[in-house]
Amino acid sequence: MESAVFTGNTVTQPSESLARVIEKESGQPVNRCYQCKKCSAGCPVGPVADLHTNEVIRLVQMGDTERLLNSNRLWLCLSCKTCQARCPNGIDTSAVIDVLKAMVFKQSRTPAERRIPEFYKSFLDTVNMTGRLYELGMIGLYKMRTKTYTEDIGLGIEMLKRGKLKFLPEKVKHLDQVKAIFRKGREKK
Repeated sequence: MESAVFTGNTVTQPSESLARVIEKESGQPVNRCYQCKKCSAGCPVGPVADLHTNEVIRLVQMGDTERLLNSNRLWLCLSCKTCQARCPNGIDTSAVIDVLKAMVFKQSRTPAERRIPEFYKSFLDTVNMTGRLYELGMIGLYKMRTKTYTEDIGLGIEMLKRGKLKFLPEKVKHLDQVKAIFRKGREKK
């Protein structure tokens, strides 16, 4: 058993159970992290996130579920894998973050960055419907979900003028195979 850790003004008992759950679900050896901070040094969203990459892993080790699940870091992560490339133990923090995001949804919590999950859902819904990204459809779904209908309409009009957005989605071969992937994903939940 690990000893207590002093954090600010409180003493926290590390939770083996959260670390075990994260290791099992993500396949990442979070208990190997010794806080060298190489992951944080290369993270492109570090300056705007409320937690550094190494802090995510440390909070997992300490069992601080509340702080983790309320962090905007979960929604800002680009999954660029820079953390994994720099980590001497090969820990992919983005895989850990994916598990934490799923926990937010399972617990019916409000995400710290409310619009980003709606963007993900809109993206996946258009891929499920058309077999590939249909930008105009995704933007429409996102705008309806977030109720931000006119927020950046000028940019949208300019993209339409320049032919950057297509009015109709492109057809893909074997759409049934794409839909089968989504069905399998829903069955795993």
